[in-house]
Amino acid sequence: MQKGHIAAIAVVILIMIAGGYILLTKYPDAVRFGSQSSGPGNSGSQVSPAGTTVVYQNSAESSSASGNSNNGGVAAVTGYTTPGYVYAGEVAGTPSMIKQMDLFGEPVDWDGEPGNDGIVIHFTFYDEYGRKVIFGGSSISATVTAYTPSFDKLQRPVSPRKVLYKGYATITSSDEGSNNPLSGLRIPYSELNTGEYDLGIGQIKVNINLPAGGEVTAEETYLYTRK
Repeated sequence: MQKGHIAAIAVVILIMIAGGYILLTKYPDAVRFGSQSSGPGNSGSQVSPAGTTVVYQNSAESSSASGNSNNGGVAAVTGYTTPGYVYAGEVAGTPSMIKQMDLFGEPVDWDGEPGNDGIVIHFTFYDEYGRKVIFGGSSISATVTAYTPSFDKLQRPVSPRKVLYKGYATITSSDEGSNNPLSGLRIPYSELNTGEYDLGIGQIKVNINLPAGGEVTAEETYLYTRK
């Protein structure tokens, strides 16, 4: 009887081993546990981490979805040369997005000698939504004009304002108008066409012609003259 029991147990063990082998070879997924990540050898969709919004942007007109994880910045647009960082309230794109311009002029000493040499005009471009437009690798033609105040040294009215300076420049990057004292468009004092009774610069206008067509003009008027 003992030999018969041993033989029966041996048969059962052989059957279990054979069944396990069949499961491993024929149905491998049935014996795997836990979650599977989607990789090159697996089918299925890749899942983003919970709470993450994936945003794809391939044109200057695209905008990021709310809730993105880049601190409010807009993803850089491929195909354009742009500065390295785009912050909240800014958009990376092309000059065709420019709808308005802001100016700020200040006297600057740019030759290292005592005394200011002229006015440097800092500029900022904005799109139709009021976002600062960041771009590079473009070519924008700019015309800079400086005028007298609306009155002269004798308090006589000057109308229309007299043109003291007119110059031309090419803007290739939005960074060229940064708040760095030496960045911007320059109006040298030595090139001002001032007369005996002219007070100096009372107004500055900048007109830009966009590569895709259209133009934008901005001006800054001073209560006190800048020379």
